[in-house]
Amino acid sequence: MFKVIKLKRILIVLVALVLAAAVIVAVVLSVRGGSAENAFSPLPKRTIVIDAGHGGQDPGVTGIRTGVKESDLNLMTARVLSEIFLSAGYRAVQTRYDEESTVEGAFDKTADMAARREVIRNAAPDAVISIHMNKYEDTSRRGVQVFYTTEASRELALNIQKHLNQTMNMPTLGKEFDPIHGDYYIADNGDIPSVIVECAFLSNPIDESLILSADYRLRLASEIEVAVARHLKASV
Repeated sequence: MFKVIKLKRILIVLVALVLAAAVIVAVVLSVRGGSAENAFSPLPKRTIVIDAGHGGQDPGVTGIRTGVKESDLNLMTARVLSEIFLSAGYRAVQTRYDEESTVEGAFDKTADMAARREVIRNAAPDAVISIHMNKYEDTSRRGVQVFYTTEASRELALNIQKHLNQTMNMPTLGKEFDPIHGDYYIADNGDIPSVIVECAFLSNPIDESLILSADYRLRLASEIEVAVARHLKASV
């Protein structure tokens, strides 16, 4: 009896995942004009590593209004982004797939970051997208910002930031950002274009409310995929 119940639960979960993927595909098509030709990249299968920042005993920053953990929002956004890339014909690899950190036992930040770097190295990706949430002492600060470290990542960072300025920042803020260069471990992957996308300022109640919306996360993830696809197509 237990096995039958367990099997039913597994089937229900599988059906739910299939339906969720179908919904994502439908929404992505809708966002991009209803055409599969417009929606999905015609590139041969390429690999994208999607890093959901923080996790486990490292929650990251928290929401100013709800106290939501950055690590949870990073994971939810990364999962949607991964589904969109998979639906578009890419191979999508995540550095973590659940709420825990990337290493077992007592949390060790150095080991956690090294484990993420190992996932990237083993995947040999065409690009790395690390998902994070922002925080600033000035609670009026809002928007989506892109960060990068290496010269190999500069063009990807510029292209993603430009696209997100047009589709996310200008419509909601009326302003644009430049990508920010700095020394970021997860974005330092040699010749592999790697960026950090800070999806919202959790120190701002409006941004916090937006990123808590599944619809907003889907729209943002969709626009990130568009920017990455265009970049890779142009760099062939």
